[in-house]
Parts: sequence; C-alpha cells; structure tokens
Amino acid sequence: MPRTASPRSREGVPPDSVLRQLRIPFVRRASLVHGRASEDVFVIDLGLAGVFIERREPLPVGQEVEIRLPMPDSEIPLQARCRVAWWHSEGAPLASKSLPAGAGLEFIEMSAPDLGRLREHLVQYCRQHPRVRRFLRHWPQEEKIGDDP
Repeated sequence: MPRTASPRSREGVPPDSVLRQLRIPFVRRASLVHGRASEDVFVIDLGLAGVFIERREPLPVGQEVEIRLPMPDSEIPLQARCRVAWWHSEGAPLASKSLPAGAGLEFIEMSAPDLGRLREHLVQYCRQHPRVRRFLRHWPQEEKIGDDP
C-alpha cells in the first residue's frame, strides 16, 4: 500500500519538533537594549529559540536584554526579552559553523502575536528553501560560557 504524505509535509513545513530547532539566515539590523544603553546590531541567524547577533564587545552570559528587529513585509518590529545564552569571541573556532564575534540570545519572553509572526517567517523560509536546514544543537547551561551551542 503506498504511503501518503501528511498535509504538513506536502506543504513543505517540518514538524514542530524540527521547527523548534531550526536556524535560518536572517541578516538584518536590529536594536539591542541592555541596561540603560541601546545600540544597533546585526542579526546573523534566527530561530524560534533565539537569535545570534554580531557584536565585538562581550555581553555577560545570563544578562537579560531586549531586542527589536524588523520583520519582512511589516513595519512593526518583533520585540523580545532575551537572555545572553553564550558568547563567541572573534576568531574562536566553532564546531559547526563560522560566525563573527557576537552573542547567542535566547528568547525568554515574546508576545503571542510576535511569536506567531516569527513562526510564520520560519515556515515560509522552509517552503521557499526546502533543502536548506541548520539546526541548533542545544542552548548551553547558564554556567557554560563562550562556546558554540
């Protein structure tokens, strides 16, 4: 008996368990707020769990920050409260990819509408690029500093 594809796989959308681990390229300028300071940073990649930002000066692992990033086809930026999950120093080797100096930010609070917009962006990317996949292996524990997650 021939197998039939599930409706989700026919749409080119991975299951939620895969979607939660997916990272996609997302090079955009964003606004980072930490302490009383605000600065422009570049986002390098994006997923449901968080973002990687390019930044030369380290941020303390565990520090809470806020990020506002523009989404395609929307004038309203996505906003999230984040935790600095890991730090990558310039030139330090990574096991799985090449990244500039910067920080992995884990989303810890985001509005339901923003989470929906983020998920929809990932779904659209999967439909347009069905064979391109990068996965986040894990978020490092808070006590682990400066390694590729």
